[in-house]
Amino acid sequence: MDAHLRTAEVRARMVAGFGDGVMVARTAVAAALSWWIATALLHSDAASLAPAGAILGAQTTPFATARKSLQRAAGIGLGFLLGMAAAASLGVNTLTVLLAVLLGMYAGRLLRLGPQMHQIALTAVLVMGTAQHFGYGATRLEDNVVGVLIGTVVGLLVPAPGFPRRAGEELARLARQAADLLTEISGQLADGDWASHAGDWVNRARALSQRLELVRKAVRDAEDSIRWRPRSGRARSRINRLAEATRCLDHVGHQVRGISRGLYNLTFREGRPPALHWDQHDSHLLPEPATAPDGLDRVLGDLATVLALLADVHTLEEAPDPGLLRRLEALVGAAETSFLRTALDQSTAYEDWRVLCTAGILEDARKMIHELDPDIGPHRGAFHM
Repeated sequence: MDAHLRTAEVRARMVAGFGDGVMVARTAVAAALSWWIATALLHSDAASLAPAGAILGAQTTPFATARKSLQRAAGIGLGFLLGMAAAASLGVNTLTVLLAVLLGMYAGRLLRLGPQMHQIALTAVLVMGTAQHFGYGATRLEDNVVGVLIGTVVGLLVPAPGFPRRAGEELARLARQAADLLTEISGQLADGDWASHAGDWVNRARALSQRLELVRKAVRDAEDSIRWRPRSGRARSRINRLAEATRCLDHVGHQVRGISRGLYNLTFREGRPPALHWDQHDSHLLPEPATAPDGLDRVLGDLATVLALLADVHTLEEAPDPGLLRRLEALVGAAETSFLRTALDQSTAYEDWRVLCTAGILEDARKMIHELDPDIGPHRGAFHM
């Protein structure tokens, strides 16, 4: 692990801890203020419901807090009406409780209240279970609204943690890991002893794609952290760049997986369909052992250099300057030149994109056959005990 990667990991953990700490402090302040307002100003008979609303609605960012709190308030309001209607029309008994829960849960899903979809049914049952139905429901709704408003206001007043920086460093770390993988593949291809490492490359490339979800979450947190905040134009521009860079790295990750899987297929570990199928007896259908394309090590080495530079770009607060963009363009040009030389030396089919496109379609069909094969495919556990 190089110094850049270690620094990014330490900062990511520090920012994550700072963000969690700010959420705890913000929640504590919001709960205390909600209690004071409910007791000193509103003289509520159930003042504890106000801080409870602030606590239950607490999220990492102010926008997420407000969203969850509003969903909770909507669920409580509708549950209050449902509980009152059920108690007034049919009374309180086993059947009405059953119907109230069924209707409440269905309405929560229909209204897309998310994690708060149970609030309608819960509030309806609580309202039906009290002697004074209207008084309890009104108090629960009033105090929850207090908690919602106070939690949102406190969240807007407390400075937001460095979520954009965290998202940039998470993205940079993933880009460096992809660059390290390509550098390793390039080195092993150049040495000629690569077949025994191909399976590990497939697993590592798959793990990189899975880690991308952490980057997406960091970018979503960064987007939420600047909502409803004044003077967030520069931060929004950075987050837009990070979101687009995340989509770019997502596509690159799929291509890295394709390269690693293609090299693995060349080793014939587990066999390559249709070679091992019982009904394929024609020798011309059996694939011949193949080697990696000459020059592929240079192509992957150039791509690794591009990804390493992009990792540095992702940590910048401002857009890259023209000099850095020219350097990036030069590296991409070098990678493209290496690719064209390798591709044309390997096969003249690259001169006609139609031949290449047809081959790609057939290769995707072959991969589907392999994925769906219940006998020798990689997902045999889906078909056999």
